[in-house]
Amino acid sequence: MHRFFVPPTHIEADRVSLTADAARQLARVLRSRPGDCITVLDDSGYEYAVTLDSVTAHNSTGVITDRYLGEGEAQLCITLYQGLMKSDRFEYVLQKGTELGISRFVPIISERTVARNVVSPNRLTRWGKIIREAAEQAGRSRLPALEETLSFTEACDAISKPAIIGWESERDTGIRDTLVRLKADVEDARSISIMIGSEGGLNDDEVEYALIRGITPVSLGRRILRAETAGIIAAAVVLYEMGEMGQSTD
Repeated sequence: MHRFFVPPTHIEADRVSLTADAARQLARVLRSRPGDCITVLDDSGYEYAVTLDSVTAHNSTGVITDRYLGEGEAQLCITLYQGLMKSDRFEYVLQKGTELGISRFVPIISERTVARNVVSPNRLTRWGKIIREAAEQAGRSRLPALEETLSFTEACDAISKPAIIGWESERDTGIRDTLVRLKADVEDARSISIMIGSEGGLNDDEVEYALIRGITPVSLGRRILRAETAGIIAAAVVLYEMGEMGQSTD
């Protein structure tokens, strides 16, 4: 069943008004008709079964027939502090991270960051659309938060613990061993922060500062990963080790 996020104000009693983008998709792409059923989400964690009663490219509405708690959210809150990259690469992280179940994205600028331009309102709008569409496709009932861009030191100072930072020069501490050691802390907090650099990686001083701030440097394996791959891999490993990838936690 097709899924659409709407602002909470678009739901009144048992009536739903779709956004303009959703209305266009329903009318022109999906060729929906009155009587068709869709799922509507308002970013509250609940899902609404809706039967359409009006479908046009400018305005589509429906009637709520059921309301239930969504099941597509991870129990673990993952915040990804991701070094800014060229636009398409950062968008890849937003899309795949949303599909995977990341809860918050925080763009960061480190010393070797190439893409240092101020993020424009148009780009923020595009990033929000990418997150929304990925969340709809992945069956999520909440939208990941996209926070304001921070410098590397600001991110280290503000980061929630427990926290790990992927570093290609780390040789002694692997991500899995670290998660085993931190498992009790992660389970207690129900959250973990992951920090990843941009295309140029992180320098020794930055990693040292992160370590001072209580962030654990970890290796993501023997192979050097692209910046847009590293955060997704790290999040997937965390979710797997914490029993969030479909396996039994007994």
